[in-house]
Amino acid sequence: MELEHIVRATCDLLGEDVVIVGGSQAALAQFPDDLPKSAILSREADVAALADPIDEKATIINGNIGEDTLFHTTHGFFAEGVSRELFIFPPGWQERAIEIDGRAARRTTGLCPEIHDLAVAKLAAGRQKDVDWIKSLLRSGHLRAELLLERVLETELPQTRRDLAVGLVEQATRPGKRSRSRRRIRLLEDLLEEDVPGDTET
Repeated sequence: MELEHIVRATCDLLGEDVVIVGGSQAALAQFPDDLPKSAILSREADVAALADPIDEKATIINGNIGEDTLFHTTHGFFAEGVSRELFIFPPGWQERAIEIDGRAARRTTGLCPEIHDLAVAKLAAGRQKDVDWIKSLLRSGHLRAELLLERVLETELPQTRRDLAVGLVEQATRPGKRSRSRRRIRLLEDLLEEDVPGDTET
């Protein structure tokens, strides 16, 4: 998939200079060559405007360069316009984001979250395909368990999602390891397993 093309088309469509690129494909900005194939099978890129309070721009994206549009049938990939509110990232994500140049006549930029920030957004969504993506990248080493837990701890997430993060890391961490990193992971897990004040999600 050509993320540059998606960025350029979205910015031109909205008349904006910067958009957010999320979803599995956004990881290609940071790791263009060595991601597991299973983690980048999707032919869509989730895209959101920096500001879209009533999701009007997401609707415009879907109607013009989304699934089953002329853009999709012509190029073989498409943009999925999503609500900005669905991208739940840790504080400071924008400073860590990898920028993609849309290569238009004017400057157009796609902000692709750093892979651990992207994983937090996928934890927040909590769909099976998101969980599978995190598992795959923990196994491949593209996601570091310690850093993932740190980012989760910094983010306002319901306890169920914090528990999910701990469970995924436990599955990916080899038992019996006594390294300094493993001790740090255990500390972070303990902090995440503490109940979030006011969290009533079941």
